[in-house]
Amino acid sequence: MIDRVLSAAALVACALPLFAVSPAPAPADPAAVALIAKHQAYVGWHAGDGIVKTLRESGAVVRDGKERSKFEYLRYGLAHRSRSIDPNGLEDNYGFTGSVYWTSNPNGFTVRPVGEVARYLFDVDLLWAELTGNLTPAIVKHALVDGADTTVVRLTSEIGFPIEAYVDTATGAYKRVVIDPDGKYELTFNGIGYTEVGGKRFMSTWHYYDSKSVHTYSTIEPNANIAADDLRPPKQTATWTFGEGAASVELTQDTFPRILIDATMNGQKARFILDTGAAGTVVTDSFARKIGAKRFGKTTIGGIGGSAAANLFRIDSIGIAGSTLHDVVAVSGIDEEWMQREGVAGLIGFDLLGGAIVDLDFDAKTLRVLDPAKLQPDVTKGVVVHADLSDLHIRVPMKLNDKYDVIATLDSGNPLNVLFSRDLITRDHLNFLVDPNQLGSTRYGGGIGGSEIEHCGKLSSLNLGPISYRPVPACDSSSEWRNEILVGLDFMKNFNYVFSYPDGIVVMIPRKNP
Repeated sequence: MIDRVLSAAALVACALPLFAVSPAPAPADPAAVALIAKHQAYVGWHAGDGIVKTLRESGAVVRDGKERSKFEYLRYGLAHRSRSIDPNGLEDNYGFTGSVYWTSNPNGFTVRPVGEVARYLFDVDLLWAELTGNLTPAIVKHALVDGADTTVVRLTSEIGFPIEAYVDTATGAYKRVVIDPDGKYELTFNGIGYTEVGGKRFMSTWHYYDSKSVHTYSTIEPNANIAADDLRPPKQTATWTFGEGAASVELTQDTFPRILIDATMNGQKARFILDTGAAGTVVTDSFARKIGAKRFGKTTIGGIGGSAAANLFRIDSIGIAGSTLHDVVAVSGIDEEWMQREGVAGLIGFDLLGGAIVDLDFDAKTLRVLDPAKLQPDVTKGVVVHADLSDLHIRVPMKLNDKYDVIATLDSGNPLNVLFSRDLITRDHLNFLVDPNQLGSTRYGGGIGGSEIEHCGKLSSLNLGPISYRPVPACDSSSEWRNEILVGLDFMKNFNYVFSYPDGIVVMIPRKNP
């Protein structure tokens, strides 16, 4: 489906503007209009004007003087593709076909970000396509940025979130851009710089927030020779051979419950934690050696409490429920003693879900892996949740305490309480009471990256569409940010699931006796 849309987009790429953004209505702020016009004159182009029909840019991310990754950006009219390559040669890709956003992991599993996140991605596209002149501007304030006097212009549209552009009053250059300021999807581009090519200027240097990782395009080629195939999602490198059968599943009744599944890796049988919060497959180093997995590099992995050094492996085969996943990139870095206590060899997450339909039935104690080319999920069984899978996790909009809009990650690897950002208390004034006399009100919470001190209590309610969860056992967390929360098994165990990542949906089926 993504390929079909891309082919259509390529045919009309030269005839249509990047987005069908309606011209801004006559604004009441002519000074703001003049500033944005000054920016457009400064760069000298925008997508769809026929001046820059295609664009190829390449560069690197540098931190503390060391190159951390390479990246490339391709645009052809409506469509674009961004590719990041780490020192081990592993790629992460994301793009837009002309009507569908997509993202792909190093194993080549491609999914579609759907729902509210598309508004954020729309704003990012407007920035890179120099189409912010199509939005409705209003002056908000003045600010000093990197020694330059800037005027902050708030840009709004009917589709995206608000954007605040800090415009250098002397030149018209953007010095800082904030997408969705103070919102759930806030993203700040700082240290913005431009490179002139052929009399036109292109945004070529920036960093996010206060990060020391600086992104720089060192090569910029307007009107480069770009074929439609260059913009397609990458081919899947990990591939399924689908069979029939079901894997045994156990939802443990321990103090810290887990979803345990049986699988084989390179023919060796073991148990694994099913972790929807894992962006891939994670095994212990000892198990990787036992199964003869091929080590090919080093990396770091992150989780609650920080990050950890890890090895990269290629696993020839992973067998689950009669189906086999071939040639899988996996990582280690997970604590050996922790996994021994759990009685497992590692975690299985996105790689299981990304290219298949997975039916998880706690009541029948089974997991089935189904071919998405032959079957469609039965959406009549339960509540259909359209998930944002752009960071390879299940992210959904929820309402906390009937007041706060939050982005919730449904993480089956979190055995207990909801974890929420401390920003909700300090910034948004969430009322959260902790009884210091209650056992467990202060605890060490941890994951792959270490541990953190969490303060625990209860929130009044959490709602996902028609689903209401109350009261909510919860802990604050320094690992969550702004309006983000992590929802674990205490909530998720109440449902059976059909995960259909290729369609961007999760069907949640209420259990009668959870």
